[in-house]
Parts: sequence; structure tokens; C-alpha cells
Amino acid sequence: MCTLILLDRVVPELPVVVAANRDEFFARPAAPPARFAPGDGKLAFVAPQDLEAGGTWMGLNARGVFVGLTNRPVPVRDRTARSRGLLVTDALAEPSAGRAAEAVERACAERHSPFNLLAADGRETWFARLHDDRVQIRPLEPGIHVVCNRDADDPSSRKVARIEALLARLDLRAGLEPLLRDLAQVLGAHPEPSNLLENPCVHGSEYGTRSSSVVAVGPARRAWRYAGGAPCETKYDDFSRLLDDFPQAVT
Repeated sequence: MCTLILLDRVVPELPVVVAANRDEFFARPAAPPARFAPGDGKLAFVAPQDLEAGGTWMGLNARGVFVGLTNRPVPVRDRTARSRGLLVTDALAEPSAGRAAEAVERACAERHSPFNLLAADGRETWFARLHDDRVQIRPLEPGIHVVCNRDADDPSSRKVARIEALLARLDLRAGLEPLLRDLAQVLGAHPEPSNLLENPCVHGSEYGTRSSSVVAVGPARRAWRYAGGAPCETKYDDFSRLLDDFPQAVT
């Protein structure tokens, strides 16, 4: 059960701020953020990589479009379905959040397992979900959005409610570094002692929080901090240099 938090057009000078934990089986190989230049007119992007099926769970492209994905649960994994992580790379090829959502809708002509996907570019944000074999896409208003394994901001999710309570304490005007630090603390929190999967930071014997990212995108500054393990016990490294020569697309 991954956690994807989007501070959408609510932080001064940083219209896209993301805090995300990837929860996955420890045996599944992955790589930290890297720069990808697909060629053939496709946009360069920065993303971590799923080394088993390809694709990624989140990324930022050269036009300032952020795309992030969480899985929706299924009783049995369909091993013949196309990897959901490839939907993120499909979307990252597009120059705007709206076009990214359209690309996801087109890609769902192929079979995929259920998912949630956010695309944001500082001007608009779109939420796509595949549930009961139906893809639905809708815009999101500016605000703070939390996506786990159900719908965005699901009012029935106790995990979402706990995360929202932690986020309510943030000072959105504190500046970049304090905000990144405070979001990392949210991602490393364990407010629910009785059910480990209900925490932002998940610990298990075979499954848990594999990595954590805090990303900020604005017209003058960009940042990507990445922890290659549970954020409560793993240092975040600075991968912002990967974004240094991206055009200043967000206004």
C-alpha cells in the first residue's frame, strides 16, 4: 500500500510538491532516480526504476510534468497484464498534465491491473483510476491530496485520515528545506500501532516501504530527495542535480 501526497498549488513559489513512499516486496529489484533520454522526440525525464518489469512508480519530465502511481489491490495478480509502471513512462512523454492523462486513457486499451495515477504540472492536475475494468479520469482542484490504494482523498480510508492530520500541521510558508524535512517526517511516521499497513512507513518481514521521495518543482527551484529504504531509518540523499538543466517550465 503505497503513499502518494501532492501539495498542489498551495506552497508559495513551488506549485508541485510531492511526498511519496513506495511499498513493495523486498525481493523485487529497483534502482534510484536517474536521468532518461528516450529520444525519438520524447521528453527526457528523471525517475527511479523498477528493474523487474520496467517502468517506474513516479517521475518528473523536462516540461515539469510530475506523474505518480499507486496500485489498487487485486485478489490475484494477472501476470499477463502490461506493467502499470509503464503507464508512468507513457505519461512522462507528454508536455502537460492534461496530455499525460489522455495518454494513460489511450494506453488502457491494453490490459492493466487496477491503479491510481496523478499527473500535475503546476497549472492543472488530473487523477486517473482503473477499477472494475473501467478507466476514469477527472481533474483535481488545487489543494493537498493523498492517494493510497483507493481513490484520491478517500474519506473512508483511516490511513488517509491519519496522513491528512499529520499534513495539517505543516507550515506551507516555512521555505523549501523545512518543508522537505517536515514531509520526510510525515513519510516516516507510524501513527497506527495495531496495523502496520495503515502507516505511511510500512515494516514487514517480506514487504514494506522500499524507498521514499520528496520532490519540489517551481519556476526558480527544484529538489528531489530520495531514501533507498524506510524513511524512518534511512537518510535521504540529494538527487536534485538530475533536474538542474530542465527548462523552467512551471510558472
